[in-house]
Amino acid sequence: LMKLPVIYIGTHDSIGLGEDGPTHQPIEQLAMLRSTPNVRVIRPADATETVEAWRAAVERTDGPTVLALSRQKLPVLDRSRLAPASGTRRGAYTLYEHLGGSALPSGIILATGSEVHLALAAAQRLTEMGVAIRVVSMPSWELFEAQSAEYRESVLPRAVRARVSVEAAATFGWSRYTGDGGANIGIDHFGASAPAEQLYTEFGLTIDAVVEKMKSTIGAGDR
Repeated sequence: LMKLPVIYIGTHDSIGLGEDGPTHQPIEQLAMLRSTPNVRVIRPADATETVEAWRAAVERTDGPTVLALSRQKLPVLDRSRLAPASGTRRGAYTLYEHLGGSALPSGIILATGSEVHLALAAAQRLTEMGVAIRVVSMPSWELFEAQSAEYRESVLPRAVRARVSVEAAATFGWSRYTGDGGANIGIDHFGASAPAEQLYTEFGLTIDAVVEKMKSTIGAGDR
């Protein structure tokens, strides 16, 4: 309300906490924060995106920023084969793309935070299957909405209706970006206490699940 440039640093951002249980798994909090007026939420995928997120937070003067960070040990993305992390400051950017001669991708996977790594692994498998695929890292809806219409169209072309979002949290709000022809992978219930890998498998946050959802979404668009 006062538009103060406060920076909130939140950790423990997903069910990846495993045995800590549902009380430590913020299934609903990203949606709550994103729905709060004038709050900017940034959920980076690795150390390089975190650096850019911090820069964006420090430079903001007209309101608070929330950095949603993981407690998990996440690898640093290989920027020699992926887009530079500077795209973080535009809210969303094309991180990976394999077109295979196509003008546009057949499908787009959107992800934030630790799930970007899952999206990339799924995209690699789809690439091996000959699917023209794009992965969009989308750490901040608010920053993305502040970009020009031309930039937003370049990242999420309206002609590509087969879109799948992947986030280990409530899917609420993602349909804004995936649309009627897309699908959302997330957790629309509270978590559980179990090893992280088991939780991700039980709740459908796996490479196989993303690949199958993307294939079925592309197929639905072909009918």
